[in-house]
Amino acid sequence: MLLIFTGKKRIAQNIAKKYSNQLTTKSKKYIDLMIQHVTEGEKIIKGKNIHDFGKLLHSAWIVKKKLSNNISNAKIDEIYDHVISKGATGGKLLGAGGGGFLLFYMKKNLQKLFLEQNKKFIYVPFKFSNIGTEIIYKD
Repeated sequence: MLLIFTGKKRIAQNIAKKYSNQLTTKSKKYIDLMIQHVTEGEKIIKGKNIHDFGKLLHSAWIVKKKLSNNISNAKIDEIYDHVISKGATGGKLLGAGGGGFLLFYMKKNLQKLFLEQNKKFIYVPFKFSNIGTEIIYKD
């Protein structure tokens, strides 16, 4: 997994407010698809072909963008397209949208090359934990 900061800070609640009141019956099908993505993700993580997770992230990103025009923007789309062109099989913006972090699935050997050749991106190293979210700041 590769976590990239978009360079844009935002208050997620403010972004979500812009579109949450506009969700319609049509939007419900997208929310249902997002719930299906969670179920599929659990199956992939428990299974043996973790590389399918990137495809799932891509599918989830396509669906999420359909909820509102406020979720993505030209800069986010540019970053997404660039990372995909360098070998990521998929990714999606985390949180409500409008900025923040993009999470990608990219094979380890491609990640190293990508990071060496793309120093303009703000890469955020992270690890998974069984005890919940921990923020460790290192200056």
